Amino acid sequence: MSKLKFMVVLCGLLSACSVFQSEPTKVQGSYYADDAERYRQNVAVKAETPDFVTYEYKDIRVDELAPLASLYCDNQGGKQAYLREIILYRNNLRRATFDCVNLAME
Repeated sequence: MSKLKFMVVLCGLLSACSVFQSEPTKVQGSYYADDAERYRQNVAVKAETPDFVTYEYKDIRVDELAPLASLYCDNQGGKQAYLREIILYRNNLRRATFDCVNLAME
């Protein structure tokens, strides 16, 4: 029984040590300098029209793409961006399509 307790404590200590030794995400041997560099390496525009924009991305959350879509739609006549769909694409890439719509009452 004491050997079992010793093994459980030893496994717990070893797993705790591995948690504290995790490192930040690296990209090609270096760390991300800023968000702009991370966007350049992980986001690509795949389709754009005055009515929608589609981004292909990896290692970025979709809520980090929303400001980019908002800026694009604002440049298309003051429209607002709304997320239409997210699709899992090849090689674990994702594609997010944002619609540019004008909901203002005139």
